[in-house]
Amino acid sequence: MLGPEAHGQLARAVLLESPAMRAIAPRRAPSSLLWLALLTLLPGAAHAAGTELFAERLTADNIERLRVGGPDAIAGIGDWAIGNGVICAAVSSPDHESVLSDGGGVLVDLGHCGRDDDQWGVLQPMVNLSRDNVMPVREVGAEVAAGQARIVTAGQISGLRVHTVYSVDHHQPTRLRIVSRIEREADGDAVFLFADVALHGHRQLTAFTMASTRPSLSVGFTHPAVDVGSNLAMVNALQRADTQVLVGGSELQPGIAYGWRLVGAWVQRRDGSADPLAHIALNGEHFSIIGAYADTLWLGGGGRPGLLELAQTLLMDLEPGERIVYEREIILGDRADVASVTDQLWPDGPEIVASVGQANTAVHVVRHDDAPITFVRSDAKGRVRFRLPPGEDVRYKLLIAGPGDQFETHPLRVNGPRVDLGALATPEAATLMLPQGEPLRLVFLGVAPTPDPLIGGDGIRFWVGQERIAAATESNHVSLAGAAGDPDHVRLAPGHYRVLATRGPEWSVSSAEIELVAGQRARLDIQPPIRVLDTPGWLSADLHVHAAPSDDSALPLRRRIAAFAAQGADVIVSTEHDNVFDYGPLIRQLGLDDRIASLVGVEITSTSKGPNAPSTSGHANAFPLRRDPLAYRGGAPRGENVRLRTLLADLHARPLAPILQLNHPREAGFDADYGSYFSHLAVGRGAYDPIRPLDHAQNRALIERDRRSGLRDLDFDAVELLNGPSMTRYRLTRGDWLSLIRQGEVRVGTANSDSHSTRHLVALPRNYVAFDGPGGRDLDTEAFMRAVRGGRLYGSTGPILEVTLDGRGPGERFRGAAGELHIVVRAAEWVPVHEVRVFVNGALRQRVDLAESRDLVVPLRFTADAFVTVEVEGEAGPIYAAIAPGFTPFAFSNPIFVDADGDGRWLPIGLQGRLPTTITAPLKSP
Repeated sequence: MLGPEAHGQLARAVLLESPAMRAIAPRRAPSSLLWLALLTLLPGAAHAAGTELFAERLTADNIERLRVGGPDAIAGIGDWAIGNGVICAAVSSPDHESVLSDGGGVLVDLGHCGRDDDQWGVLQPMVNLSRDNVMPVREVGAEVAAGQARIVTAGQISGLRVHTVYSVDHHQPTRLRIVSRIEREADGDAVFLFADVALHGHRQLTAFTMASTRPSLSVGFTHPAVDVGSNLAMVNALQRADTQVLVGGSELQPGIAYGWRLVGAWVQRRDGSADPLAHIALNGEHFSIIGAYADTLWLGGGGRPGLLELAQTLLMDLEPGERIVYEREIILGDRADVASVTDQLWPDGPEIVASVGQANTAVHVVRHDDAPITFVRSDAKGRVRFRLPPGEDVRYKLLIAGPGDQFETHPLRVNGPRVDLGALATPEAATLMLPQGEPLRLVFLGVAPTPDPLIGGDGIRFWVGQERIAAATESNHVSLAGAAGDPDHVRLAPGHYRVLATRGPEWSVSSAEIELVAGQRARLDIQPPIRVLDTPGWLSADLHVHAAPSDDSALPLRRRIAAFAAQGADVIVSTEHDNVFDYGPLIRQLGLDDRIASLVGVEITSTSKGPNAPSTSGHANAFPLRRDPLAYRGGAPRGENVRLRTLLADLHARPLAPILQLNHPREAGFDADYGSYFSHLAVGRGAYDPIRPLDHAQNRALIERDRRSGLRDLDFDAVELLNGPSMTRYRLTRGDWLSLIRQGEVRVGTANSDSHSTRHLVALPRNYVAFDGPGGRDLDTEAFMRAVRGGRLYGSTGPILEVTLDGRGPGERFRGAAGELHIVVRAAEWVPVHEVRVFVNGALRQRVDLAESRDLVVPLRFTADAFVTVEVEGEAGPIYAAIAPGFTPFAFSNPIFVDADGDGRWLPIGLQGRLPTTITAPLKSP
């Protein structure tokens, strides 16, 4: 048996790659099983007694002590934890899926120990920048030795063996070091690039890209456009950068930043020589990449990447007997800025101090030629402190962000080791005091020439190509929950503003105008909205909501709950991506549980392609669920490389009888390959064809039964017809939904916000669920879910809709060959509604202009069993457009089923007639 010393030598051979070790190391590594056996021989569970260093597998006994905390912390029992008392990290178990793979063994958590600041998503190694070449990990082990704590992973792909060591120590306590060794041991596909991908959807983290040796090549927060469909565009998007500082959300406290950098990459030849490898970086709104080529470049490699460089990759490969050593590190900063990282990179650089007056003020530091250098935020007293690169004799500028998109520029000349700039002028601003004690959503509009304000911005100008990507907290409105902790003021640029106060579609809108002067403190005097529509017997619900615990949102939880309260909705379902999370404790803490009921759910987000689901299984919500606080991702179901029928079998075995709702199942463009289930049906035989029967070859995958469970992919419960404001998506999905119902496969149609940020409204659209019981903390969840599952609901972006066929409403059955359809449309004055449309079996039966009456009776006769649905639509007026930008006043009902012959059964009509995909606009009232 090997003792700890010999075991440590093995791990250090992987980690250090010293010339002496290379000289005695075999050309082929030992088998993975032997390697793992050696690694697990270290006694004592790889925890160093009497030190703060640890590297252990998480168990029920140690998880509360060792795991990382924070909004994006997901590690659970079975994962691997590492730390040094300053930084703590987690590598997932190989059998735990990750964002891009049905396996794990990747970095999923990273933050400061005991600080609950983890905002890390995932660091996923891959080959050749291909989702099909995500690096699989088969074994993981841990040790503490020689002053380091280490987690070591091993895996194979395409004839390559990859060993990776994650290590921390006390010498550089804020750094996680990651070293990979890639060797070819068998024939396989050619490799030209080894890279890491960090995911941060919707600016969950914000990438600042740097070239540490050539600052003129740094792009900072301004990234070229990325077009994965064009080689030329991809070349133009590549950068010769070695550092990505991923900045955490500006309103998530405590703040954090991740300085992810390539330390070095080289190829070791069979003769013992080593050649450095050129590196690249690539960024988009949702991802950042750093990688190194598999071989040296004949030409180029110093300046910006070009077509010649790309052409050389066609001839690259890693030869037998050669290995790539790829070394990077992640430096943790303790603020949501770049300087908390770059100060550690430039400890000997000149120190700059200044005062900007306000806390959390954003300050950009650029060279005289506007090349970005760093970015810093002020502390609680309005002071900024940062370092510049040492040895540079250049002029700099400071750009201080103010309300909206204002910036004040100050020149900076370094003339010593420390420069104190004193108090610096900042962009002009006024302070507006806000009303307190009432749930309100306050919408701010600029009165010309004053532009609409940007409230809650993080001071970062983040661009991808020609598109500016806003922060999750940025919008032109403020939401107040009417609870302790609501913001009491907002800072705005001087100007003339109109303010609209709203509380959701059942309430009126009040307005006020105010002129703000620089330096002034004014108070907003505005009447609170009044309730103008009562909805007894209905609860409003948003079944698809995100916040910071999603890997693609940086919206603080309190902001999310306040926005929901300000919208006047009743039931919220937490559906974070692959993370079972509970909003309930915060709702209770805010004292809002008398009005808001919370259900726990998850959005199962399938993104990896595998043999079981070669086109992924799209996105789907499951709720209600029980969160397991000790499990990976809170106990979320597996969604990668599984068909829906496998996922359904998992859900059916769980308590609470969760339903499965297909989310946005019709997409366009790139997203159609991943998030759009009806575009591929997981198996890749083509999109669902709504005019063909389910047993047609193109659609048959939906009805294939699993041999073990007997379930079909089609056995989901609900379809999200209306997702956010998109009517185009609604009309596409409606055709699929009606096609299924015509064939006897009845699924509930829902309407949800899918909100990830403040600018994407929560609780609009919403579902009105027929429910007579109380809401809030007293909600009868089982009864509520029976109503949802039974289709006892309608979706709406504002109109209140009551539809009955001689007393029978949506989800219910009417018996008889004739009846009167009663339609009552109500709406607040600011919600325009012009038209009602009546459909029988999905075919348009009648269009009615609502100019004269909103209380309609439509006689209907039936010659066979049928189903009836109703739509209501209007055109957005100026108030509606200001309150709900991009939305259309609209509502749709779920079907009322007609048993025309009274035999007690409902028989579907089958695929007869046209689907109503051609209706694109309502009639206009005079």
